[in-house]
Amino acid sequence: MPGRTINNIGAESSRKRSRLVPPHDSDDDDIIDVRQASSSLRGDSSKRVRLSNDESNKGGHRFGRHSTPDTSDDAEEPSNGGGEPNSPESPAKTQYELMRDGNFEHLQHQAADDQRATQRLRFRPNLLGDNAIADNGIIESITCVNFMCHQRLHCELGPLLNFIVGENGSGKSAILTAITLCLGGKASSTNRGGSLKSFVKEGCERGFLSVKIKNQGQDAYRHDVYGDSIVVERHFSKTGSSGFKVKTYMGQIISTKKQEVDEIVEYYALQVDNPLNVLSQDNARQFLNASTKTQKYKFFIEGVQLQQLDNDYRLISESLEQMVAKVPDQEERVKHAKADLEKANQLKEAFEGNRKTRVKYRTVRRQMVWAQVEEQEKELERRDDVLKAARTRVADAERLVREKQQAFEIASDKVTGSEEAVQNIREEEGEKAKLVEEADDVFKKLRKELEHLHHEEREAHQQLKAASDSIADLKKKIDAEAKRLEDANGEAHTLKENELKEAMAKIENLTKEISDNKTRELTLKNGVDDAKKALGAISDELQRKKEEISAAQVNIQQLQEKQNTLYSGYEPKVPDLVRMIGRDNSFENKPIGPLGAHIQLLKPEWSSILEKTLGGNLNAFLVTSKRDQKTLQEMISRFQIRNCPVLIGSRHPINLNGKEPDESFDTILRVLKFDNNMVRDQLIINNMIEQVILIPERLRAEEIMFNGAAPRNVKACLSFHEKKRGEGLRLTRNDASGSISTSPIVPNYSQRPRMKTDSDSQISYRQELLKQMEVEYRAIDSEKRRNQQEAQRCQAELMSLAKERKSLETQLRHARVLAERLESDLDQFDGADGRLRGLQEQLKELEASEHHHGLQYGTLELRRKEKNAVVEKASKELKEAKLKMKDFEARLEKELSKLKRLGDSRRIELTETNEACSSLEITKEELEQAEGKRERQNKHVLEFTEQAEAGFSPRTPIPDNETHLTLKKTYEALGKRLEEQEKKTGMTEEEVNVNLARAKEAYNKVVDDLHSIKAVNTGLRDTLNLRLEKWRKFQRYISSQSRANFIYLLSERGFRGKLLLDHERKALDLQVEPDRTEKRAAGRNTKTLSGGEKSFSSICLLLSIWEAMGSPLRCLDEFDVFMDNVNRAISTNMLITAARRSVNRQYIFITPNAIEGRNTLDRDVKIIRLTDPRQRTLADH
Repeated sequence: MPGRTINNIGAESSRKRSRLVPPHDSDDDDIIDVRQASSSLRGDSSKRVRLSNDESNKGGHRFGRHSTPDTSDDAEEPSNGGGEPNSPESPAKTQYELMRDGNFEHLQHQAADDQRATQRLRFRPNLLGDNAIADNGIIESITCVNFMCHQRLHCELGPLLNFIVGENGSGKSAILTAITLCLGGKASSTNRGGSLKSFVKEGCERGFLSVKIKNQGQDAYRHDVYGDSIVVERHFSKTGSSGFKVKTYMGQIISTKKQEVDEIVEYYALQVDNPLNVLSQDNARQFLNASTKTQKYKFFIEGVQLQQLDNDYRLISESLEQMVAKVPDQEERVKHAKADLEKANQLKEAFEGNRKTRVKYRTVRRQMVWAQVEEQEKELERRDDVLKAARTRVADAERLVREKQQAFEIASDKVTGSEEAVQNIREEEGEKAKLVEEADDVFKKLRKELEHLHHEEREAHQQLKAASDSIADLKKKIDAEAKRLEDANGEAHTLKENELKEAMAKIENLTKEISDNKTRELTLKNGVDDAKKALGAISDELQRKKEEISAAQVNIQQLQEKQNTLYSGYEPKVPDLVRMIGRDNSFENKPIGPLGAHIQLLKPEWSSILEKTLGGNLNAFLVTSKRDQKTLQEMISRFQIRNCPVLIGSRHPINLNGKEPDESFDTILRVLKFDNNMVRDQLIINNMIEQVILIPERLRAEEIMFNGAAPRNVKACLSFHEKKRGEGLRLTRNDASGSISTSPIVPNYSQRPRMKTDSDSQISYRQELLKQMEVEYRAIDSEKRRNQQEAQRCQAELMSLAKERKSLETQLRHARVLAERLESDLDQFDGADGRLRGLQEQLKELEASEHHHGLQYGTLELRRKEKNAVVEKASKELKEAKLKMKDFEARLEKELSKLKRLGDSRRIELTETNEACSSLEITKEELEQAEGKRERQNKHVLEFTEQAEAGFSPRTPIPDNETHLTLKKTYEALGKRLEEQEKKTGMTEEEVNVNLARAKEAYNKVVDDLHSIKAVNTGLRDTLNLRLEKWRKFQRYISSQSRANFIYLLSERGFRGKLLLDHERKALDLQVEPDRTEKRAAGRNTKTLSGGEKSFSSICLLLSIWEAMGSPLRCLDEFDVFMDNVNRAISTNMLITAARRSVNRQYIFITPNAIEGRNTLDRDVKIIRLTDPRQRTLADH
């Protein structure tokens, strides 16, 4: 049954012509077995190699046979010639060769291919003998008459192995030549002559060849016609004439055409022109001994049919190019045929139009009348639409009035609520005043008690003073007594004692003064350090505030002068960048940016805080692809813009359903207005603007964020700083860790606004902010001066204390020296008189009384201090009460201000309500006018309709896009056309119809031809690609199979070597190492081998190639001519063994040497001995 071949165009069936493939090979999808390679595109049909996938072996599938056209007998096959591809002389590769070779990627896995080929060799059957005889396709006999040296030669061949033996000159090679010529081969391919006439025996005029081919079995060639054998005869003469006869086994002539011979030869894949299939004596000598690498490669690709397939596919490629070149010409023919057809149709329509024009003329007239009716109806529809719109406006105005009335009622309710709040606050006024009065009474009472304590303290002080005076008097008496004693005993003792007391008192006073001096010095130093630190911080704060004021003044000035353009808040080169982006067309999508230019801030009071929060993202540009990002970054680098990131965004909007906080909160997203959703989505991704709420008061913000559960969908909160106007705070809460944080937001006042805002609101807000900053600046400057004065005062006191301590330390040293000297002098005096002791005892009692009064005075003083604290507390409470009163007054003032604002809002709502009512009256008047116009238009429609129905009933539909004016023009044009057509005369109607039919036929033919050419081109292109793919697989498989077989055959004699196939350089070489003891991996070049070793290596190469070929016939002439007896015996046994492994193959070996006695001979081997033709003997064994 039919099977696939390399060209995949087989039409008939063929038998398998190679050995069976082991089952395990079917798993390898990339390996294909050699079956037959053929093509019907070339005239030479004698070279055939089969190729199929392994799967086609199953079930005994057969492979297609192909026929080829007849060719001339004397035609010479073109030479493939040419040097190596890489040589300087070699031409550049054509487009076809590039397609065919595919960069030789299919040959990149040589090791794996060789491994699989080796596995197939290992698993093939090892049994020899009992080779199967082919049912068909083998040569049964050969007959030569007047051919070369033979007058008549008849040779019966065995079905398997045939050895033709004879001495030189016995005509052995003539048998192979006869097979080649009789089966349609060229005379030049035999290397025995240039034409057939040279093969006629000398002295004869005519020659005759006959080959009998076995034709039995299920896949026999036309068995019902030819029977069990096909006889092919070829007759030729000295004059150069020749002819074929194809007969049945009974001698009946079936055909005399060479085409039938080619069909038979191709069907059985005999390949008689294949130089390796029928290896003549000269070709055998050249192949086995004298060929170069290039010549061996040429033998190889011709032997395995790669060259023929390449030539066939090259022919397909050339044909495809020719067919493609025909398409433009054919398209031009189609264009001309179409123009002719259109002219014929126009002429036909002109004749047809004369009859139809009058019908159309009357139809257009009716349409003109009804078109006027339709226009009036459309005007009525337009009036209906106007009326409907007026009614809609009335409904909208009524709805607006209701809304404004509701808004006015709401505003009135708010005013009422505010008035009630003011009233409630004023009710608290009496209570607040009462608290102040009560606090004042308590303070006055406590102050009186304090004055009483002051009086008692003064009395105690007087008693203490009296006791002190008595002590002073008594001391005078003691001094007088002491003087009397001194008069009696001398005054030296008393003087010394007084001097000692004074010295000790002075030491104690000096020590205390020095200690106090050091304490004051430490305190002053700390004060100086604190003042300097505070002064440094205040100076920094003052400088920062000054810069903020300058920046704010510049911003206000720019806003007032309207110099704040859309890009004034960005780097100077940004406008140039935006203009370049607008001019550049290389972007997939135009970049968007800077982002701040696409955002409008609805609440300007948050401007500086949001500018700081959003930061550099406002400078960014948005793109939609990595390529656009790279392009834009290059532009930014060109302009040397530093702070301008490029972000990649998506055009798919973010869905915020269920992801935003409660509507009662302002978020960053809600106070911003975007003119591009991609900008909004980018800030949502980068800054979470949909989940950051804005609360102006810090206390309320802390209460919402930190007290109780955090609000839903809130990540952070921004609020204003309660002391530093213009600055803000960011409050965050982490429920997972339980931590809360508050961080400051310090705006950059030198940064111009990048987001768009209302200019007047922005200026007002900036001016208020500037006033607050100036107040803060003055307060900071006053604090700075106070700290400077304090530092100067402390520094002066430190210098004074240093001088004072130095003087005190000097006095202390002198007093201590004096005391030591006085104590030494007193040791020399004795005691005093008893009266003096009495006075001294009395002095002690007075001193005790003085101590008692002192304690009393101290207690009163302590009580006075405690009372002072109570009075101060009462004074503080009085101040707090007065402060609360001030707060109350401020709250009242605030509520009154709110009441005023709400009153203003109510007045505005009232004005808008009145305006809405006025607008409603106007729209009602417009509605009345629209109703009147609609009624009048309806009457017009009725009048036009009655007139049209009177003369042109029934109503005629109007074509689309037609009006009364266009129909009138058409009506006039039709009238003129009728006049012109009546004047024209020309072809008859029959001639017009014939001309149109011919134009249609010509047009259809050229269109069909164009489609056919395109279809053929597509088929040829697909077929060529498929064939080249299979050609590469065939080349890959046959190369690996040959390499593996060559290595295996060398091993039969213990040789090592390898077959080097280089398809890219078109070279084939052998490396053989006959010496098995040689350890080197690489073999020797064949030039270094002996004659026998070289012939044996060449036989191995030939057998490895034969193993990959699919022809049932193998012929080899004088294969052992250069071998010694050992190599000849080994080669002969190898040939016989290889032949027995090849199922259904017939082998013909020619040798001048006897082969009797070989242990490999058996009944499947037939030896044919030829003697000198002059003896006319034929011996068969």
